Amino acid sequence: MNQPMTLDAIDTGDEEAEAYAERPSGPPHSAERRPLPADRFGGYTALSITLHWLTLVVIAILVAAWFVDRPDLHLVAGIVAAPVLLVHAVRRFARGFPRAPDEPAATALIARLAILVMLAAMIVLAVSGLAMPLAAGLPATVLGIALPILPWPANPAIANVAATIHVGAAIALAGGIGVHLLAAIGYGARGMHAVTARVVRAIPAGR
Repeated sequence: MNQPMTLDAIDTGDEEAEAYAERPSGPPHSAERRPLPADRFGGYTALSITLHWLTLVVIAILVAAWFVDRPDLHLVAGIVAAPVLLVHAVRRFARGFPRAPDEPAATALIARLAILVMLAAMIVLAVSGLAMPLAAGLPATVLGIALPILPWPANPAIANVAATIHVGAAIALAGGIGVHLLAAIGYGARGMHAVTARVVRAIPAGR
């Protein structure tokens, strides 16, 4: 008796079609299938994943320094964090994103907007965070040791504007992170494990 043909049983030679069949999305895809290693639409590269977790670490350090009221440590951490945030955000905008999971359009849109808000906030935080001490004419110091910083004419008005923008970007980033976490929890609760695995399992030709 002839068995019905399935896409899995057909060797089409079309990598794009096979990659589509293996797309990491909602049930039943996420429960039974994984993205192909060559599927650049199914996940992230090792560098992207490294930048993702490194960004999380530097943001946690920045928040901790702010909570313990150590502006000197916050400034130094910000100087170190700024290149990480900028590279991560600009690189993500340049490379794009993996294909969206199979879920309602509204939730997919909210999840994507949260990521876009986070990336934009990272750029604004990095730029405004570096502009504040420069515009204020303050030396960057930690534990009483002055750090090398480019000379910049003091401008209190610009420093105040940069500080306001910095706070607004921090609030936007916090909101984006909250929505992003809720989306990740939702993927896990719905068994969409191929989506959550994107940030731990590298795809050599990924985004």
